[in-house]
Amino acid sequence: MWRGTTPTHTFTLPETIRAEDFTVIYITYSQNGAPVLEKTKEHMTISENVIRLTFSQTDSLLFDAGPVKIQLRAKTADGKAVASEIVTTTAKEVLKDGEI
Repeated sequence: MWRGTTPTHTFTLPETIRAEDFTVIYITYSQNGAPVLEKTKEHMTISENVIRLTFSQTDSLLFDAGPVKIQLRAKTADGKAVASEIVTTTAKEVLKDGEI
C-alpha cells in the first residue's frame, strides 16, 4: 500500500461464510502495536463472501512507512463473533507527501 493513494483492499472469506450475514464488521489496521485506522460495515462494499474497502488519500496518509497489521472481526445476528488471521502488509513511502 502506497501512502497518499486510494487502494482498495479485498477480503475473501471462506465460501461457507456469507459476509452479508454479519450485522457488525470491523477491519482494524495497526502499526507499532497501536490502532491507526478502523473501518466499519458502513464503509465497505459487500457481496456474498467478499468484502471490499477503499481508502481515501487521508486514510492512507495516517500510516508511517513500514509494516501494517490488519484484522477483520465480525458478529452475526445470533451473536456469533469471529476474527480473521492477522495479515501483515507494508505502507510504502512516497516522495510527494500529502493529498494531491
